[in-house]
Amino acid sequence: MKQNSVQYHTPEGINGLELLTCSDAGYHFSPHFHDSYCIWLNISSAEAYTYKGNSGILQTGEVGIIAPGEVHSNSVVGSESRQLLTYYLNADRLQEVASDIAGLSDSSIELPTDFHSDPDAHIGLITLWQTLKNSQSTMERQSAFYEVLSLLINRYATPAQPSIDSGREQKRTSVVIELFHDRIDEDLRLDELAKLVDCTPYYLIRFFKKAIGMTPHAYLLHLRLERAKKLLRQGHSIVDTAFAIGFTDQSHLTRHFKTKFGIPPGVYQKQILSH
Repeated sequence: MKQNSVQYHTPEGINGLELLTCSDAGYHFSPHFHDSYCIWLNISSAEAYTYKGNSGILQTGEVGIIAPGEVHSNSVVGSESRQLLTYYLNADRLQEVASDIAGLSDSSIELPTDFHSDPDAHIGLITLWQTLKNSQSTMERQSAFYEVLSLLINRYATPAQPSIDSGREQKRTSVVIELFHDRIDEDLRLDELAKLVDCTPYYLIRFFKKAIGMTPHAYLLHLRLERAKKLLRQGHSIVDTAFAIGFTDQSHLTRHFKTKFGIPPGVYQKQILSH
C-alpha cells in the first residue's frame, strides 16, 4: 500500500476519536478487530465485508458500525476508486456523550455491530469529516461531532447487555482473553493456556476460533497492535513500544503494524502527533 493513500488523524478538541482515510482500492483489510467502535463508509464505491461467518456489501450511502473486539474484514468491490472513511470512537467516550445528550448517566449503552442504509447518517458523517479536518474553530468541530453522534445514538444505540453465561467454552475464552490483556508483553505458550482452561491445545484453538473468529495467536497479535497504537499516540518510541507489548524487536512490530494499519508505525506516529 502506498503510504500517502492512508492517513490517520486525531481532531483537536475531540477526545477519544481517531480518523482514518484510505484511498488504496487494492488494499484488503484481512480479519482484524479494534479496541474501539469502528464507524465506516466508502463514499466512492461499495465495500465488501465479512463478519461472524457472513458476508455482505456496504453500498455507497450506507454506514457500518463494528463494536469493539468484533472480528471483521473488508475490501473494495469492483472499482479502482476508493474513499474509505473510518471513525474510531473510544467506548468510554461514547458513554460520556450519551450521558451529555440523552441523560443516561445511570445507564450504559452500546452501538451493536450492524450495517445501515441511512442517507442522513451517511451525509452527516461526510460533513463531520470535512469539518473535523478543515475547521479552525474548536467549537464548530465539537458541535458537529455531538450532532452526528447524537443522531447515531438516538437511532442505533441499545442498552448495554449484561454478560450472559453461555457455557463453559465462553468462560474459557474470556479467561484466555483476560490473560492476554494482563500478560501482553510475555512470550505465552499454547500448552500453558490450554492447561489454564483445562483442555488440549488443539481444542483451545478450535473453541477460541469458533467464539472469536480467529485463533488465540492471531487475537493476541491484533491486541498487541491495538496497544501499540495507543503507546505511539502517547509519544513512546517504536523500540520501547515493541518491547512493551511483547515483540522481539522493532522490525517485528513494523512488519505486522504495516500489514494491519497500512503504514509503518513511524509514519502513523508522525501523522498523529503532527496535529
